[in-house]
Parts: sequence; structure tokens; C-alpha cells
Amino acid sequence: MCEAFFEHLLRRTCPGGCFFAGATLEMGTRPGPVKEAVAGFQAGFVDLLRGFAATAIEQDELPPGEDPDQLAFELNGIILAADANFVLHDNPAVLDLARQVVRRRLGLDGR
Repeated sequence: MCEAFFEHLLRRTCPGGCFFAGATLEMGTRPGPVKEAVAGFQAGFVDLLRGFAATAIEQDELPPGEDPDQLAFELNGIILAADANFVLHDNPAVLDLARQVVRRRLGLDGR
């Protein structure tokens, strides 16, 4: 899922990066229905990450002691940081770095 997100950014589907990542920051301090809708979308995205993590644990693709809530929080943080830095610097190397961080966090870096 993270890789798909990074590819989405690289294709520049939205010139300002991920619409919802931008809206999360923009609407976070503004009360009302738009904020609630964005918060709901963001919560659903994190739930999806959490579900993938739980499934990976069940299928022995991640260690049994892994916490799906923490992993989802960390992956979401990496995604948001990648989006912000890619948009700010317009540098695809940011996405390569984010990929490395995700792979290391998931234990896929060959160690």
C-alpha cells in the first residue's frame, strides 16, 4: 500500500501531492463538516493500514509481537512525511528514502 501511495505521488496525479494529506493539514484546525469528512477518510486509511498489518501478522509475514495500531501509525506518518517533502522539494529521491524507511520498518531491508 505504501508503494502504491509513493507511485501515486510520483505520477503527480494531483500537483499538490495527495489531496487528502493536504486537506488533513489544511482542515485540521477548522471545525465543521469538511474537517469531519477529512478526519473520517484519514481514520479509514489508518484502519486499512491496521488491517493489512493484522493480516500480515496472522499470515506470519510480520513478527507475532508486532502491534498493528503502532505499525499503522508509523506507516501513516512516513506516508505523510513523504508527501509533504515530495511536494515541498519536488524531488523523487524523497520517495526513494521513504521506501527505504518503510522496508526497514517492515524488516524487508535484507537484515
